[in-house]
Amino acid sequence: MTSIKELCQKLDDASKLASRGRAQRIECKLAHSDMTVSSWKFNEWDYGKNNITLPCNARGLFISDNKDDPKIIARGYDKFFNIDEAASTKWDWIKNNTVGPYEVSVKANGCIIFVSGLKDGSLVVCSKHSTGPREDVNRNHAEAGEEFLMRQLKELGVDSKELGKDLYTHNVTAVAEYCDDSFEEHILEYTGDKRGLYLHGINENKPEFYTWPLDKVTSFANKFGFKTVHFMIKNSISDLQKFLETCSENGSFEGKEIEGFVIRSNLKSDTSKPFFFKYKFEEPYLMYRQWREVTKDYIIKKVRTFKFRKHGFITNKYLDFVIPLLDNDPELCEQYMLGFGVIKLRNMFLKSYGLTGLEILNHEMVEGWETQNAIDYDKVDENTKFLIFPISVIGCGKTTTAVTLTNLFPESWGHIQNDDIHGKDKSMLMKKSLELLSQPNMKCVFVDRNNHQFRERKELFEWVDDLKEAYLPYDQNIKIIGISFAPYDKIDTIKRVTMKRVLARGDNHQTIKLEKYGEKKVLGIMSGFWKRYQPVNVNRSPDDMFDLMINLDFDNSEHSTLSNVETILHQIHDKYPILLPEIPESDKINEAFTKSLEYKPPKSVRFNEQQMHKNSKDKQPKQHKVKKIKPSYFSLHLELGPIRAAIDKLVMQNLGQVSPEAMKNLNVLFFQNRFLDEFHVTLCHFTHKKSELMKQQNIWNKYLAHYEPAIRLFENDKEKDIGKFLKTGETIKIKLVKLIWDTKIVTLAVEFLLDKDETFYIETSNGIVEGFQCANITPHITIGLLNDEIRPYYSNSLCEIVRTSGVLNQDYYELEFKDNKEYAGEVYINL
Repeated sequence: MTSIKELCQKLDDASKLASRGRAQRIECKLAHSDMTVSSWKFNEWDYGKNNITLPCNARGLFISDNKDDPKIIARGYDKFFNIDEAASTKWDWIKNNTVGPYEVSVKANGCIIFVSGLKDGSLVVCSKHSTGPREDVNRNHAEAGEEFLMRQLKELGVDSKELGKDLYTHNVTAVAEYCDDSFEEHILEYTGDKRGLYLHGINENKPEFYTWPLDKVTSFANKFGFKTVHFMIKNSISDLQKFLETCSENGSFEGKEIEGFVIRSNLKSDTSKPFFFKYKFEEPYLMYRQWREVTKDYIIKKVRTFKFRKHGFITNKYLDFVIPLLDNDPELCEQYMLGFGVIKLRNMFLKSYGLTGLEILNHEMVEGWETQNAIDYDKVDENTKFLIFPISVIGCGKTTTAVTLTNLFPESWGHIQNDDIHGKDKSMLMKKSLELLSQPNMKCVFVDRNNHQFRERKELFEWVDDLKEAYLPYDQNIKIIGISFAPYDKIDTIKRVTMKRVLARGDNHQTIKLEKYGEKKVLGIMSGFWKRYQPVNVNRSPDDMFDLMINLDFDNSEHSTLSNVETILHQIHDKYPILLPEIPESDKINEAFTKSLEYKPPKSVRFNEQQMHKNSKDKQPKQHKVKKIKPSYFSLHLELGPIRAAIDKLVMQNLGQVSPEAMKNLNVLFFQNRFLDEFHVTLCHFTHKKSELMKQQNIWNKYLAHYEPAIRLFENDKEKDIGKFLKTGETIKIKLVKLIWDTKIVTLAVEFLLDKDETFYIETSNGIVEGFQCANITPHITIGLLNDEIRPYYSNSLCEIVRTSGVLNQDYYELEFKDNKEYAGEVYINL
């Protein structure tokens, strides 16, 4: 058995790892003691991996900072998974490796709270990864949980020290779920008597996971006024499965909506060791979450979403109901974005509709309307088309694999490479893929891009949703297959092997040219991919949207790609025989693979909008055509140097006022050089011309009218190369107001030098032109992205949060500029 001292050493060693299995330490000061504790956490995707051994699998682990005699102060459960989420939660594995009795408890829907005690009876109350007072958050889960606990003990007439000493004597942690809509709303409703701390576990404060049985937990809960979770015992796996499946069909338990169940059992190999798994219901929570997300989307964008994979009819009915309320109640919108009123708005709709969520799901008439108004996305027939999205880093063999597959099926499988596409329109990759897929004989297209980040995968799914009906009939299904070429547990091997491969292939690549860039720059490009790589996680968005995920192994053998192709063919054949009725013979596969090794990337291939419509049979003589210029947005571009210097000065002057947590985020900006390559203020975007607000339409028209002559000059000048933007030579002056940041982005709020009526002027070669405004409520400059999943547009949301002094499920920080220094920038017309 591992001692706590040995565990601390292992955790310390793990904190020095570069990636897989890395431990993160957070120092916490206790609320009622001078003691400090270390909170230890791991990346979610490191749990449950066969090739990653963590020092401890606890989610929530607090250890005293006493090097000579460390003690576990609080301990959560070992990470456990939903049914079918991991190899160890497949029913066959559970049948073969666990023993009953199976304790089945109703899963509470709140935030986790740990309660433990010190020798003097003082209580230690923690959230999953922090405890004690914090200045860097607006919503402290640990403090809120402790406040409720104190009220609960007072109502029962129990001294808190009695609870603390009891926990200390037994050396255990009480694990509760704090469910209280007045503090934080989730999916299920907890108001009135339902509010409270639901005690569902008591864990021993040991490195290995040991936990009390639920009958003992219930007795402890009753003694100290905790709410209890409902539980029952199932003695056999067959009884357990039957019970869970029956509840899942109804989406409820005893007529009530619940999120699901937690099942406790023991391992056959060692019956003293507990084994936990979850059984979560898909519905009605999928529908409720969809309503929540479309509501937030509408509040932010003021644009209604129409397309839904499921529940399309009822979700549009929901939007019909809530949009007028949102449009007429800014406070409702503000509170909703802070996480309050979500359940109230949902219940208002359900009341108006006259059905509960479960009744909607089970109502024959609603089901009929859904069928009439929705596409059956689960249907796979001879009309179904397929897209393949790889997930890879440079050098993993995805293009060789794609070429081998298209060599095997040249008439029905296609291949579009992102490196062949140039220009401003990134969605051209999907446009070309869908255009090829729309051909009558084409069944499957390999969309060749690395897609090594969640953001990129999400982008592909969004493009499919937005563009599909422009190329294919509305009722024709597309199934999307993911192929993961870079297993996370072999990333070190992948780095070593792909470096050799890329350097060996030299210039045999569209974009990464060894002779042009040199070895150092090529390796730098590859290093950037490795740092940003986010492995597939089918339990989170967008990876949970793949219809099939094929996980390839990685080795450096001569025939690794050939082996990958065979794996892909077998898995597609098993899942979609309609696409691949038979697997080609080995000699055919070998021939296609050998031919793929002769593949040379084209020297210059450019797909653009004009090529998209190259279907005219009558070729006209070449004539000079005036290229119409349509501005995308107008912006004010500023020099990087002066703005960077101003930020550096501001931070240095306020070091004493910046909390360690806030400074940690700024350090990411400075030390990882996450600054954007250019700084600009968006003055007006083309979407504003269609805004419901007349003011924004007028602002767009003002810029368009002012710069119309310059745009026409460029259109008619054959010699000028029109790039991504036109420089106007005209300037606007601004002042810096606030540096604002959170865990995702750093932005600068700015002010224009106003002349009159809240407008500013543009300095032109012919003098001053007055009457301009910025279409954004808070003019700003996006400085840097701290999170690879975030896009610069998020600055708008953060600035709006700061303007309304609220919080959008996260914390933000700000520093004010005290000087009134002016900065001049040049107006660009972005195309």
